Amino acid sequence: MEKTRDLIVVADPDPNVQSGFQKLFGGQMEVACFSDSDSALIFLKQQPSAAIVCSCFNLPGRGGSAFLRASEIIAPMAARVMLTRERSAEAVKQALNEGHAFMFLDKPSQPADLVAAMETALAHHRQLFKDRALLERTLAGSVKLLIDMMALFHPEAFRRTGVVRKQALKLAKALGMKKTWELEMAVMLSPLGEALLPKQVLARYRAARSLTEQERDVLDKSPAQTQELLKNIPQLERVSDYLYLSARGYDGSGFPKDGPTGSDIPQISRILKLLTDLWYASPEAGPDAAAFEAVTINRRKYDPKLLELAKNVLMDDVPEERKKHVAECHIRSLRPGDILVDDALTESSHELVLSRGHTLTPTTIRRLEHFHQTTGVRQPIRVERHEVVQKAVPDPA
Repeated sequence: MEKTRDLIVVADPDPNVQSGFQKLFGGQMEVACFSDSDSALIFLKQQPSAAIVCSCFNLPGRGGSAFLRASEIIAPMAARVMLTRERSAEAVKQALNEGHAFMFLDKPSQPADLVAAMETALAHHRQLFKDRALLERTLAGSVKLLIDMMALFHPEAFRRTGVVRKQALKLAKALGMKKTWELEMAVMLSPLGEALLPKQVLARYRAARSLTEQERDVLDKSPAQTQELLKNIPQLERVSDYLYLSARGYDGSGFPKDGPTGSDIPQISRILKLLTDLWYASPEAGPDAAAFEAVTINRRKYDPKLLELAKNVLMDDVPEERKKHVAECHIRSLRPGDILVDDALTESSHELVLSRGHTLTPTTIRRLEHFHQTTGVRQPIRVERHEVVQKAVPDPA
């Protein structure tokens, strides 16, 4: 397999600078040249693993210092180099303090000086990469130990992490995500806020029971509790931001009320939102057609492309009989025409609510919902569901 070549991104409108970089480094490295800050940043978003980012001081657009600062957010492992004819102390100070430049070079630079500078910058990038990899492995082990410890005291909150992590990695592969460390950390730490919530609130939510406005508010704010716990831990700042927005609906619903909408919500947050809600809608055996129907009822809350991809990717391992014929449903995803495979029983006393073999109608489904609100009905409920949805059975009531 051919080794991937390191990438240098050059933001400078001077054609001599661009051709010089291509001539000196194009043989052994990938060189991408741009004449303004916006086009360079757009490219970096597609290539966040860039090794070196070079910029002139007076870069068209947002300026060289602001460009280097923005590139740090997109490509944090890149060494940033400022090229300029400016020799004032103020220019150097701005490049170092605002642009977080690793190196400051005068223009024009001699080829030998430029080669030496790029070699030093590349060594810095590689050291950053090694340090980050070591820190990630160490931090991942520490997080796993933390989760294992907390799971002993709050098993209900953390029992979903193993299942959701596997699903998240399958989605990441289908999406072409090359770096999954932040996604995995976000999944493992996602129940942290829930572990601090009153258990009765979680129990009612998991059983699909109605919540008071106050209880719903407490539940929705659990991501904020997680962010507060994680924001001061190095390398987990971005993970804490993803978790903070993981209850935000694609349509702008959920927490926080003034948060981003649509594709402005980070992709990892959108993945967490979908997989967490899917987990709550799924039976113990894993997601099935009924679980996806349950989340599809509120489809506006989820990234539509992500929802469709999840259906294709996560349903691959589901046996055909669970895909089409026998479904395990929560009450909210029952349909007229479904036939009960088992007796519907109460949650605590296991008293009979509706006998097996009963064909559901809109009225019987409403009765199950009302019964569940007052006494509680055991869920999920197994039903026989045909491939072609049956017409609603005439309701005698």
